[in-house]
Amino acid sequence: MIDAHHGWNVSYKPQVIGFILSIILTLAAYRIVAHYHLSNWILAVTVVGLGSAQALIQLIFFLHLGLETKPRWNVMMFLFLVLVSFILVGGSIWIMYNLNYNVMPMGER
Repeated sequence: MIDAHHGWNVSYKPQVIGFILSIILTLAAYRIVAHYHLSNWILAVTVVGLGSAQALIQLIFFLHLGLETKPRWNVMMFLFLVLVSFILVGGSIWIMYNLNYNVMPMGER
């Protein structure tokens, strides 16, 4: 719950709920990976899904994204951040793949 006059939380309940959910998701990912519960590609998809869920929980409970009275600018800035991050990561992976393909000798491909 956000105080209308000051803008910060009046209650610690959202932080405690977010912390508990983050711990549960972290332990679930650790358990799945450490004890080999899933096969290779299903394991990767599951860990990425758990990480995405944890990121969403932290954005909502800790950074309070979308809880303001006018969240338009914060959401737009966050979406721009996601776009720039995808461009940087995707471009880096693309460059590394092309370097690996073009620079490596034929016998090691």
